[in-house]
Amino acid sequence: MSEQDNLPLWDGRAGAYEVWFLTFTDQKSGTGYWIRSTVTAPEHGEPYGAVWFACFQQGDPERTFGIHRRYPFPFERPRDPERFDVTVGPARMASGEAEGSVEGDGHVARWNLTWPTGDPTYRLLADAFYRGGMAPTRPYSPNPHTRITGTVEVDGETVAIDSPGQQGHLFGREHAQRWAWAHCSDFLDEEASFQALTAQSRRGQFDTPFVTFVGLQWEGRWIRLSKVHRRKDFSLGMWRVDVGNRRYRLTGRVEAPTRALLLAEYEDPNGTPRYCHNSEVASCRLALFERRAGGFEEIALLESSGTTHAEWAGRTPAPGVERRHTLVGATP
Repeated sequence: MSEQDNLPLWDGRAGAYEVWFLTFTDQKSGTGYWIRSTVTAPEHGEPYGAVWFACFQQGDPERTFGIHRRYPFPFERPRDPERFDVTVGPARMASGEAEGSVEGDGHVARWNLTWPTGDPTYRLLADAFYRGGMAPTRPYSPNPHTRITGTVEVDGETVAIDSPGQQGHLFGREHAQRWAWAHCSDFLDEEASFQALTAQSRRGQFDTPFVTFVGLQWEGRWIRLSKVHRRKDFSLGMWRVDVGNRRYRLTGRVEAPTRALLLAEYEDPNGTPRYCHNSEVASCRLALFERRAGGFEEIALLESSGTTHAEWAGRTPAPGVERRHTLVGATP
């Protein structure tokens, strides 16, 4: 399924966007990386591609930066329509491999990475959201818990990578009004993978309730949890998780200090901006409970320090986040 769920979904029509991305944190240095190849087909204007790169320096936040560059042609489609192999500008992302570069704003970044594939895709939303137009964006995790190896070079310094991470794929017509997202597959003393999203969309003139979906891969199986709620349970740099079903309950928090956040401005195909405050060096603490004869009993405590990937997004930028993901070069 990982190959199939990475195939391009954009059919050439206006009013859509598509993203392929990697998130991982180097276990030796604690540096987090965020790499994206994107396609945007505006409702008015020519489609364009973009290559994004961000580096999060956990020990020296002043060195955290993000740059992205646009290219006038969306991407090169693979010759084999059943094979995932997409090129945007100088960046190529294919099944189990990514290589590319981007430079500007005083920085030069290059990467050459590989990862094993073949495990089933994890679809974070309920199945109904992947049919028709119910969800404004459909997230796929073709490689939700993999090991990324290779090299990343930043400003002349090369780092050998051998760390847990994920590769994801997004397709949609617009972003949610506001959302929080998190992923972690590098916990202290526990083998697990965590995927979570809470989002509020727009229907006509009204905002929908928040919908939260959580997936936890633990002891070889995925535990799926969800809820619908009116009240927002996150603020900048903090998300309080509390979701369950008849058998399991997961509670805890995902957090990142303001200094660990990078502000990225997304543009919907209709021209509306969204502001995403991202960190690849966030942390989380999650307690998993299972219903037993005497009630719910804690069966796992999952903790990560600087190895969670998370973002908090909405319609306005947070004034406290100073570092921005910078658009470099001419805009098509």
